Amino acid sequence: MAARMRRARTIVAWILLAGSIICWPISMKTWAKDEPPFVLSLSFLAIIIEAATLLTSSQVHESQERDQ
Repeated sequence: MAARMRRARTIVAWILLAGSIICWPISMKTWAKDEPPFVLSLSFLAIIIEAATLLTSSQVHESQERDQ
């Protein structure tokens, strides 16, 4: 069960990371063009960093599980 949850978390993190990288420039040009670019960039940067953190922790857990 824990392995399935970890795998699901990894998939969600990849989707979040890819979606954020793709939507960041699109949002700056379309629906969020009234927002200050610095604030919008910080928001997307926080999402990207969190997705990368989730990926890293999932990979570490998988690696530790294989070593045992």
